[in-house]
Amino acid sequence: MEAVTIPRILRLFRKPGCLPVILDGRAKCRATEYTEIRMKSESEQQLHCNELWAGNELARRSVRFAGLEANVIARPSGDQEGGDLCALFSCGEGHARVVVADCVGHGYEASRLAGHVHGLLHELRDLENSSRLLTALNDEFTLAGQRSGGPVRLTTLVTAIFDRETGEFNFAYAAHPRMLLWRKKERRWFPIGEGLTGLPIGFIAGEIYTEQSVRVEEGDIILVFSDGITDVFSPEDQQLGPDGILQFAEETLAETGGPVALEDLTKGLVEKIQAFHGSDQFEDDFTLLALRRFEDAP
Repeated sequence: MEAVTIPRILRLFRKPGCLPVILDGRAKCRATEYTEIRMKSESEQQLHCNELWAGNELARRSVRFAGLEANVIARPSGDQEGGDLCALFSCGEGHARVVVADCVGHGYEASRLAGHVHGLLHELRDLENSSRLLTALNDEFTLAGQRSGGPVRLTTLVTAIFDRETGEFNFAYAAHPRMLLWRKKERRWFPIGEGLTGLPIGFIAGEIYTEQSVRVEEGDIILVFSDGITDVFSPEDQQLGPDGILQFAEETLAETGGPVALEDLTKGLVEKIQAFHGSDQFEDDFTLLALRRFEDAP
């Protein structure tokens, strides 16, 4: 029995009737009569989520749902559709679900993968928490890739669910850039999710994802973005990175001098990123989503 290595995993993928999984730190072969995640999800559903908006095309959209207001800017690289997917779900009056995914590649192939992820989200959208959704999504996505017989296709992803009553924001990552949280009372940005790890979905079935939660107060803002933003370079070949996004977010809010509309925040951030890049054309798809908890009427 071999330890987990990429060559070992790829050999297992090519073995007929084998589903590679990681157990006890080692790569093992499990028969493809794998318990369907769909069956598990049907017995575990505790939410009733309806999609408000989703897309992997050029978009600028504002939405209010379940105690949150949202503004998203999505820009595929060179095409009308790309590999970045943003999906917003209202789970009754009390919960909101958010997903941002980044499928590896560009153009038609990445867009096709994003469509596949979108379809799986519809099947699994009612799962109770973020880690369970991510684990199930990874298993289904990996199994579908194995059945197709094609090369391994990877997707980074962040998913979160917001509880309107408590303000709890529960989230999990699959190798995705960490979100930023603006605390209105402290007037500071913080990265959230330190210590959370997880492979991209599609790499290997059986990956168990963990989650964290933070309490979001009224007026707090969360920024969600794909690495098409963090991987931007300046003409001097300097990478923007997560620290650069945090700095631009701080500058954008400081320049407003007061409460800011989310569409002004996202627009201001994109303008700063374009100025840093020296162009409004980007090499990768990017998605920028801003969320804010609004005050519920008494």
